[in-house]
Amino acid sequence: MNLTSNVFVAFHSEKLCQKVVAMLKMSGIHPNFTATSSNELLSKIMSYESGVILCETKLKDTVLFDILDYIPSYFHIVAIGTMDALDDLPNQGVFKLSVPLDRNDLIYSVTMLINLDNHGALVHNQFRTPDEELIIQQAKALLIHKYHMTEEQAHRYMQTKSMNSGEKMITIARLILN
Repeated sequence: MNLTSNVFVAFHSEKLCQKVVAMLKMSGIHPNFTATSSNELLSKIMSYESGVILCETKLKDTVLFDILDYIPSYFHIVAIGTMDALDDLPNQGVFKLSVPLDRNDLIYSVTMLINLDNHGALVHNQFRTPDEELIIQQAKALLIHKYHMTEEQAHRYMQTKSMNSGEKMITIARLILN
């Protein structure tokens, strides 16, 4: 099984990150990156449209609860920790796994969320016409050329504007081009 989606692993120690990555890789899941701090995690996910974040309830610099508001809602979160730590997290938007961690539960949970993530991306992209995709790409190109952004930064900028204004991405793209 080789699953394609964005998977991010964040634990308080690099050693734990690598153990979890090894478990995932044995099942055909290849994480995009690992992080040990909230700053590292948040800065890295900002260049992605969606994905599954596999995160311990406590990182080097803070607890997961304190950064939940900064993680965009289009990311699926799998929180791993003690029952007490998991009880502090909201029930909505966070999938919880208690320690000791069962490898099969971990793989099943991540696989399920990857499938949900992939389905959401398919549904999302079905609503854009080829002309709308072209307009969005043109707006990104303008941002890249005029403001020296990377493609990821331009996409993230447009995505953030879209979310903050409640407008569709195509509307933001048209505003940028005008």
